[in-house]
Amino acid sequence: MEKPAWTSPTIEMLKDFRTLPFKGSDTSYVNIFLLRRKYKLETAVCDGVLLRFYHGKNPNRQGYGFPLSEAPFDHEKIFRMLREDAKDRGGIRFCLCDEQQRNILSEYFDIEWQSEPGDNDYIYEGEKWIALSGRKYHHLKYRLNRFTRLYDNVEYYPIDSSKRLQDALLVSSIWQKEHENKEMPDDDLAEEQNCISEVAEHWDELGMTGGVMYVDGSPVAMTMASFLSDDSVDFHFDKAVGEFAPAGATVVSRRSFVETNIAQGRKIFNLEEDMNIPGLRQSKETYRPVLKLSKYYGGETTC
Repeated sequence: MEKPAWTSPTIEMLKDFRTLPFKGSDTSYVNIFLLRRKYKLETAVCDGVLLRFYHGKNPNRQGYGFPLSEAPFDHEKIFRMLREDAKDRGGIRFCLCDEQQRNILSEYFDIEWQSEPGDNDYIYEGEKWIALSGRKYHHLKYRLNRFTRLYDNVEYYPIDSSKRLQDALLVSSIWQKEHENKEMPDDDLAEEQNCISEVAEHWDELGMTGGVMYVDGSPVAMTMASFLSDDSVDFHFDKAVGEFAPAGATVVSRRSFVETNIAQGRKIFNLEEDMNIPGLRQSKETYRPVLKLSKYYGGETTC
């Protein structure tokens, strides 16, 4: 049987896996590339299927990810390959599997599944961010109206030039300084900034999209995103800074992202997980997700 040739993921390797029939942020080729250091991620391509193995610190980031392919693949063959490979890893484990993937794997493996609320992806319908209709969006509409009352000269542009990209990086740098010694550990902040810099360096190669919002000509908010599937967009980095953040800059920025069609007609938006950070969870809840995409992990006691 063919053995996976494991290696660290590269942009070249991932180019054939840019559009997949999944909405989970872990299936994003951009995230697979960016998180290769954090999780010591191993990847291999067999029969047109992308295999992943995560070496995270915690059990919910340890094991194989669900094999990824744009087209249907031979489950029995690929899973038999993983089981054979797992003999050298001390047993079969999976992580970051959504419910559909979990159910498929359960037909072939006797996994004791677990889940963590902090791993849930927050999924939204972009059109609802434009309308903001109904009582459940009252708070967002209030913040939008407040922002427009406070600031007159507000502009939003797609990141389509080196200048816009540099302005997005400036927002990111300011945001990092503002959030040092707060909810997110400084090591995680530093790693996130490294990822943002890497995205900027490989912007075109990664097929990124995004936008920057300005007030009186100064950048105050930015979004860096990628196309997750035919109908979905993944928000990788989404920042607002200074007095503009509590005033509602993120509401205006996200709404503008949808209105300006930077998403190229895609209607589903993934703001990724909250990592059990209370402030981040509260913020994501405020935008009223239509779905929290649960992720599961677990392993067999014997291989």
